[in-house]
Amino acid sequence: MHFPSPFLYTCLFFTLTAVSIKDFREGIIPDGLVLLVALLGFVLYGINHVLSIVILGCIGYGLYKIYPFFKKREGLGLGDVKLMAAAGFWLEPFQLPLFLFISGGVGILIALLWQFLKKGVRFPLGPALALGLGICIVSNDVFSKGENEMNIVFSGPSLQPFSGSQPKSIVVLIHGYGADGDDLLALGKSWASLLPDTLFIAPHGPSVCEMNSSGNQWFGLKDWDSARILKEIQTLTPSFNRYLDALLKTYNLSPDRLALVGFSQGAMLALHIAIHRPQCAGVVAYSGAFLNDPKELKVGRPPILLIHGTEDQVLQASFSQMAAEHLKALHIPVTLSLLPELEHGIDGRGLGMGGAFLKEHLYETPPSHLWEQKKQSNNS
Repeated sequence: MHFPSPFLYTCLFFTLTAVSIKDFREGIIPDGLVLLVALLGFVLYGINHVLSIVILGCIGYGLYKIYPFFKKREGLGLGDVKLMAAAGFWLEPFQLPLFLFISGGVGILIALLWQFLKKGVRFPLGPALALGLGICIVSNDVFSKGENEMNIVFSGPSLQPFSGSQPKSIVVLIHGYGADGDDLLALGKSWASLLPDTLFIAPHGPSVCEMNSSGNQWFGLKDWDSARILKEIQTLTPSFNRYLDALLKTYNLSPDRLALVGFSQGAMLALHIAIHRPQCAGVVAYSGAFLNDPKELKVGRPPILLIHGTEDQVLQASFSQMAAEHLKALHIPVTLSLLPELEHGIDGRGLGMGGAFLKEHLYETPPSHLWEQKKQSNNS
């Protein structure tokens, strides 16, 4: 789930504040402010919350029509109805009871205050709706982040085997900073005919990118603090391994039928994940780096292909050169290919090398049909 960026949070805060002040002072909620609340929500979520919009709009309009029928006086104003519908752009359906409870409770308090101050029977509901929306957004953000820290759930687009058969292998594509799974799934489309029995899956990074709110990240890159980055990768590793194990179980495949492909920070994650698994068919790491922690026990030694452009100014080729040295020191089979005149990206040369590597290790290397026996012999 994408959380609001600080900019959108700030814009919404000032908009809701303006709504509250205007309604308190003049008893109206300007259409322009309501439209801004809806527009900010639309920019962030599109029409993903259309059900919430419809439900709140119907509840608001229903109260607007029914209240005068029973009380013989006006209740909600049209501005309140519009604001309720606009709030739906920001809220999941499960948040609506909390929104209505908070808004209703605060509305009653405002009504009592208005009566005490002898300002008339009609009171401003806009501030109550604004407060209810703000509390729901903040509480959902905190709850979701807490959930993510305990067990991160990954999802993203996939590409079924070109042959149309059941998958005989899986390649997980891990995107770079500020991109998403859809971006890297293009690699799977390029390799589909070469690897006809392979399922390609490209999960999205677990959080919105710090520098590009339209993309995702696996970990922050505002500064190059290797200790911090390694810690964030280590935090992701257990959940990501559970995600990979679930994929293998779903398609009844052994661990040596799984390969990882990563680009940039995705390559860094792929390298760390692969050597913290019992077995993996291999890793293709484009324009990445390897953060080695000598204190951690390495449990896997999959074949690794490092590909890096010599003209890369984002993450210099020296990072892959150092990665090759560290991996060799861990007795992990590694091949390094430096591509002249290539910047931070993947070109036809790298695409061909990566495809050939995957075909060799997923197709030309026979599947480990004795996987369970091997596990038992290793444990004995």
